[in-house]
Amino acid sequence: MEILHVLLDALIDTVKLIPLLFAAYLLLEYLEHRQSNKLADFLTDGKFGVPGGAVLGCIPQCGMSVAVSHLFSAGAVGAGTLVAVFISCSDEAIPVLLADIKHINLIIPLMLAKVAFAVAAGYLFDLIFRRRKFGGGHHQHEHDCDECDRIDAAHHHHCGEKCDENVFVSALKRTGEVILFILIVNVLMGLAVHFIGEETIAAFASENKLLQPLFAGLIGLIPNCVGSVVLTELYISGSIGFGAVFAGLSVGSGVGYVALFKANKHIKQNLLIIAYTFVLSVAVGTVIQLFV
Repeated sequence: MEILHVLLDALIDTVKLIPLLFAAYLLLEYLEHRQSNKLADFLTDGKFGVPGGAVLGCIPQCGMSVAVSHLFSAGAVGAGTLVAVFISCSDEAIPVLLADIKHINLIIPLMLAKVAFAVAAGYLFDLIFRRRKFGGGHHQHEHDCDECDRIDAAHHHHCGEKCDENVFVSALKRTGEVILFILIVNVLMGLAVHFIGEETIAAFASENKLLQPLFAGLIGLIPNCVGSVVLTELYISGSIGFGAVFAGLSVGSGVGYVALFKANKHIKQNLLIIAYTFVLSVAVGTVIQLFV
């Protein structure tokens, strides 16, 4: 009966999130359907670079990280801009936080910290590897006709068949997927508290405080929205600190890394970008964990 009570509590806590989560996704799906290509054009304008990537990467879901991966491969944006997008991307974290009114106040400090870090990391990457040739290897005005076609295709690639899908249906599907992940996390956390004990879990988290950013960073590498959902739920519950969720969400870019490997055939470039993002995010997250 106690386990049944745990499962029921997890279900109730999850169901409460559905209305606001669906409303958030409805707005996000509308923006992605209507404005995504304009945002891509904004980024390839050439005037905004790394800061523009850091800001656009904040848009929830991983559509922007996927789009910019293709733009990078086509040579329309630089490697530093791609790094900035990957780091500022938080995938499903914002919708999950928006779904629970009690945690909305966590969004602004988290996003401001990630944008500032993304800008610094993007510029640092370009500074360290300025002599290397990345992506298409050309500036925007140096593309031949084939490359221009590749860039135009990249603007639309991340949307694909989804662009033809009803906004309401898309939001409903996305809500269903994330709610399922949240329910699984809530059930697992409830069972952990029941069998292990809240005090034991809290003591373990406290003793391993400096390792949390590393574990969170490994979760962030999962090429799926489950990573950001798990990290956000762990942070909300107090199981991990701000430095850990910062590191994990800075590493995580949804399916952005998968899109990068599909779009860019230079495997060593891709591995360098991902390794740089992981190491720097975990390092900065560990420093934050020490002081916050």
